[in-house]
Amino acid sequence: MRMRRGDVVFVQGKGIISQIIRYFDEGKFSHCAIVASHDEVIEADYNTRVALRRFREDKYNIIEVIDLGLTWDQRSSVYESAMGHIGKRYDYVQLLWYMIRKVFRFEGHNRLNNPKHMICSELVFIVLDEIGVLDDLEIRERFFRGIDLTPNELYDLVCYVAKCKPSKNPDEIKI
Repeated sequence: MRMRRGDVVFVQGKGIISQIIRYFDEGKFSHCAIVASHDEVIEADYNTRVALRRFREDKYNIIEVIDLGLTWDQRSSVYESAMGHIGKRYDYVQLLWYMIRKVFRFEGHNRLNNPKHMICSELVFIVLDEIGVLDDLEIRERFFRGIDLTPNELYDLVCYVAKCKPSKNPDEIKI
């Protein structure tokens, strides 16, 4: 598996929280992050704040790395933008919204989002938005800064942006 700064990594964790997220998100992934280097990611994880962490493959059942085809300058901008969010708290209430939305079949924008806190998919979307990756595709206006995107919805969007197909990707590893 090759990871480069500015790529986006999607994973399926092995724990109960991962299973719960996948149940409510109805997809194969439970988490996503911005790649900082070949072995580090910047992520909003459920038990901490947004942070730069070593990426440990052994924590996941499935790993898929998406290369957005960015220039080196854009990759550096992704990194700088993501680093600017370091320290933000995790948005537990936003996770509650996803559960409520599924159980009661609500539609519309997430009214429980705290703009000072983030979940993983929100971090990735906002970083891509901040560096302008989404501008040409007019995606930003449709998703109100990504606050309503789950990891699997973001995966579909990132694959579209990267012009890749979500089927068998050579970077996908099943452990």
